[in-house]
Amino acid sequence: MSKLSQMYSFWKNSITQSKVRFNTNLSSIFQALSGFYENVMPDFAIEWDSLFSNPTFRHQLSQKIESFFQKREINFVAIDGTCTKWESSNYLIFFAGAYGARGKIILAPYSEKIKYEKWDFSRDVTMMAQIPIMPYEIELIASEEEKKFLGISSDKDYQEILNLHVSLMRLAEIYLAYHMASSSTIDMPQIILLDLMPSSLLRIPYVNYKSLGLLGHRFRNDTIKISNVVVSLSHPFNYQLLVPSKKKYRDYSYFLAKVTQAMSQDRTKTTFTYDELCRLTGKNIEDIRRISRFLERNQILTIKEDGIQMDTSPDLCWQYTVEFFEYFCSQLFIKKDPKSLELDFYKDSGTSYQNASHQNFKRVISHDDINFLISVGIRALIEKCWDNNIFLVGIAKDSQSRYFSRNYLKLLVASNLLSAEMKEKMEKYPIPILCSDRLLFENYAYFNRNLNSPWSSVEFDSALSTLFVNEKGEITGVKGHIVADDRIFAKSIAQFFISRKKKIPSMGHAIFIERLLHPSLDKNFLENTLIDSPTLGALCPFIHLDKTYTNWGQAMNMYFLSVLTKNHFPEVIGYPEPLHKADRSAKTLLRFAKGIIKSSDIEEKRFPLAKPLRKLRDNTDFEDEN
Repeated sequence: MSKLSQMYSFWKNSITQSKVRFNTNLSSIFQALSGFYENVMPDFAIEWDSLFSNPTFRHQLSQKIESFFQKREINFVAIDGTCTKWESSNYLIFFAGAYGARGKIILAPYSEKIKYEKWDFSRDVTMMAQIPIMPYEIELIASEEEKKFLGISSDKDYQEILNLHVSLMRLAEIYLAYHMASSSTIDMPQIILLDLMPSSLLRIPYVNYKSLGLLGHRFRNDTIKISNVVVSLSHPFNYQLLVPSKKKYRDYSYFLAKVTQAMSQDRTKTTFTYDELCRLTGKNIEDIRRISRFLERNQILTIKEDGIQMDTSPDLCWQYTVEFFEYFCSQLFIKKDPKSLELDFYKDSGTSYQNASHQNFKRVISHDDINFLISVGIRALIEKCWDNNIFLVGIAKDSQSRYFSRNYLKLLVASNLLSAEMKEKMEKYPIPILCSDRLLFENYAYFNRNLNSPWSSVEFDSALSTLFVNEKGEITGVKGHIVADDRIFAKSIAQFFISRKKKIPSMGHAIFIERLLHPSLDKNFLENTLIDSPTLGALCPFIHLDKTYTNWGQAMNMYFLSVLTKNHFPEVIGYPEPLHKADRSAKTLLRFAKGIIKSSDIEEKRFPLAKPLRKLRDNTDFEDEN
């Protein structure tokens, strides 16, 4: 055997052994799960197929939908994004955009019809910009996380870590969703589908917000201040859902929500005594003083002898930041102005740039700035959906997460919310540590031969993904105290295609769903106290404990998704069709954009030094070496 043949043989054996090991592990996991599937899983799995086939349930569901939306023709839009980056020696070209597939679900007494509408390119939300990258600008553009690598990276790596185009794509998706939610009554969708998990975007800006490059940027006769940032990160507010909640982490959000509510009821009120604040928030005087000191450092209030004086209206701070988000995104994505990526700063703005040698100057917007705008956009979108009764739904695929098995189920066991019998069964039949949620649910469809699609798990609060049970059996957050915003989104895992015509069933992937909670649908599921501790505070997240008690919010969402999952495309069986249409359209836009970018490269051929040597080499065709 030649050396080359021997090398090929080694490669083949390595792959074969890996597959054998994987299949062996899969078989052992499936055997270990049989007890869990038989005794525990039925209490957390909802068979929507049988419910939707029940005429009485369908009639009740139809009434709930009509009562919530006040109509029987439900407009929807599915949004997906796309992006790319082209590198030169002296600059980068970014392309990012989002596309929406629009349509409507027409409800009839015993059936439903889907009608798609042609996308109006006047709603085009894309951008393309050439951004010069000079050595002195790299640290201005990179995020705090990326800067950690700059000192040890090679010349090639410094551009690779600047994933600004990915964040710009996320911003485009959120802006398009916000733009649609702000439309006129006729064009406004009742359902917005996103190809991402919205709750993950709420956690983007929890890094050093004081280092944001936007601080000091001039906009409409004012500048963006630290107070705008802190107030914005305290949103969204929903007084019916008690959002923000009373959790300990970032408890200034709850404080600001209560103060904002009091100031909206009395427009002349700007001062609060400590006794008033204690009654208003239900917090003790030590917590009130601690929060007040934090907000004073961030220029939101001034501490007086017996209370506080508000230096700014939190409501106006929030409106100003949202207006800047709207203006910036309009300039970038609608008007396609690449200069919108340059920010103006003023020497007297109170920023870290006040020692500049000239009165005003420009700099390119940073990755952290884009992430902050995403966080503002998702918060504004959530509040807009609450105001207009819009279903905001996020879909994720191919996730290896374990939020259901590792977080949700273990938290229920550690709390006092389960019956003694159920708690004993869950402790007796644990889930193997190697099992992801997707594997857990897809295997259950094989195990339970009577299960038909659509079916799903019960819903649980997205904030539970940041809560864990430690070795002592205690509930703790990330790093002990960090908990994501709760009572906003509910998670579930669902499957929309199972065919049992053959001995081995055919099925689509289990997908991950997040749904925005609404007061009129979900208040009854927010009354269970999961934990009340000095470290975490009082946590009453969304928990659906008894599946026999109908969760109408989830029922409506599963019904809409099952109607929209037509399984016309074999490559995405069990996946909502509008999102696939949006994905295909977004990729078409990307193909057009790459053509424009490639054509712009023709001019550079006159200047070979403008293109990196690696790119020149990689773009050259050659015959295989012997």
